[in-house]
Amino acid sequence: MRYYQVKELHKGIYSIFEPAEVFCYLLVGEKIALLYDTAFGFGPLAQTVREITDLPLKIVLSHGHYDHVGGAALFDKAYIHPEDEVLCLKHASRTARRRALDGWGQRTPDGFDKEAYINAGTGDIKLLDVGFTFELGGLTVEIVALEGHTAGSVGLLVQEPRVLLTSDALGPHVWMFLEESLPMKDYLVMLTRVQTLPFDTFYIGHSDTPRPKAEIKEYERIAKKASPAGSTKYPNLPELGGMLYEENGVGIVFDPKKL
Repeated sequence: MRYYQVKELHKGIYSIFEPAEVFCYLLVGEKIALLYDTAFGFGPLAQTVREITDLPLKIVLSHGHYDHVGGAALFDKAYIHPEDEVLCLKHASRTARRRALDGWGQRTPDGFDKEAYINAGTGDIKLLDVGFTFELGGLTVEIVALEGHTAGSVGLLVQEPRVLLTSDALGPHVWMFLEESLPMKDYLVMLTRVQTLPFDTFYIGHSDTPRPKAEIKEYERIAKKASPAGSTKYPNLPELGGMLYEENGVGIVFDPKKL
């Protein structure tokens, strides 16, 4: 039984779903392919990619959290923004890999080698800043800054189909309460800027449902209204004291000290 589920969203743009509830995105041009994120890396992700394309492959990591960088060691090298390099190294460590298995180990495939996963390491991580453009052949992909959830969060602006891949910078509950998250004012600056980019549709890191660009205005509105009044305590990671402000299916989990 196939572990990863693959869906073609646009010509040359595929979502790859890992059953631990996270998505990677594969862009296939005429000359080069690019994988955005590597999920936890519990399954044969490299093999799954090669079932879609045998083109030379680049890997770009959206940010440093373990559910996005865990599979980086399955590939020759992967790129991440300099601001998230340390976070990536921490989240691909043995300690973090054990934590990933504690939370999601029940979603691993048959025959999963737990010890091999724990000891897989970070892989060969290279640094790549915003503004860099990949010419894949028929697909032009630009690295764009999506700071907030983490300082080095980046997205992919795919110019021809006018698609933006955002990973965890946007989503039903945007986590802005972590130690590595930026103050809300910085997130708002990003939301204002990203709405000037030339795209019509965006995809997030934990769903491959297409979302219209206009929806980002709702994130901006919610971020501006977020305050302890009208918010509820967020049940995940209670030791961090996160508060959830939510309206119309859009929520932001924030640290009151970072407002």
